[in-house]
Amino acid sequence: LKANGSVTLRLREEYQLPFEGRLMDVSASGFRVRHANPELRSGQECEFALPGTQGKARVVWNRTTPEFIETGFFILVHETS
Repeated sequence: LKANGSVTLRLREEYQLPFEGRLMDVSASGFRVRHANPELRSGQECEFALPGTQGKARVVWNRTTPEFIETGFFILVHETS
């Protein structure tokens, strides 16, 4: 489903600062985010916070263009607030 809004992400590695992205679409098992963080790699895990839900997700794929980076995430654990 198409989505719009902000998502906060933080890699689950030492000393990683949270960063913001724009939610592009969401499904029961994952979501796609447009962002500017070139450090994301397939297989990495991160914490996420979307409106109404938060949890942990794994990077599945990245697409980089000169204008933006898009990343697909697989949700590992989530809890609604």
